[in-house]
Amino acid sequence: IATRAATKMGAESGAAHQAIRQFWTFSALLLDAFAVTGQSLVGYFIGADNREQALRVARYVCGWSVGTGVLLALFMILGKPLVISLLVPTSAVVVFAGPWYIASLFQPINALSFATDGIHWGTGDFRYLRNAVIVASLSGSAALFFVPTHHPNSLALVWWITGGWICIRAVLGIIRIWPGIGKSPFVTQSQ
Repeated sequence: IATRAATKMGAESGAAHQAIRQFWTFSALLLDAFAVTGQSLVGYFIGADNREQALRVARYVCGWSVGTGVLLALFMILGKPLVISLLVPTSAVVVFAGPWYIASLFQPINALSFATDGIHWGTGDFRYLRNAVIVASLSGSAALFFVPTHHPNSLALVWWITGGWICIRAVLGIIRIWPGIGKSPFVTQSQ
């Protein structure tokens, strides 16, 4: 839906958006390594009924993910000229910079969202994760339908909305672990 909104703004916005989206996808693959590690280790400790160790793993996975997200953000900020030379057509450079910086700011939060996804996979808390993604996606999608197509900062707005979507996912992922809302697998029945 974000790509639809960007391409409705014109070829330049569509091209700039696609370049940002390509890096976003690349970073997702990198950050998934932490999600998969979290999934395996949390699943092991939850299966062994060792919630304390599972929470410790969750804390480490989230910490390493956010740290990697910060490094990705710095790479994006410093590597903007390289990305422009490799992925952005000359006509789209003028609309690229602002959204690129916005996307970079959300990398640590994006990393946290991926980490909590893996943690929830490891606990088998798929229903909660599905519902969290639905809430975030419906919110972000609804907002994208109201982005003006002929405003000079519209592509930046698309990436602010994308950042909001990822923030909702990260917050919903974290609060299921700490403090453990609802029927969190991290909270024992006696608590």
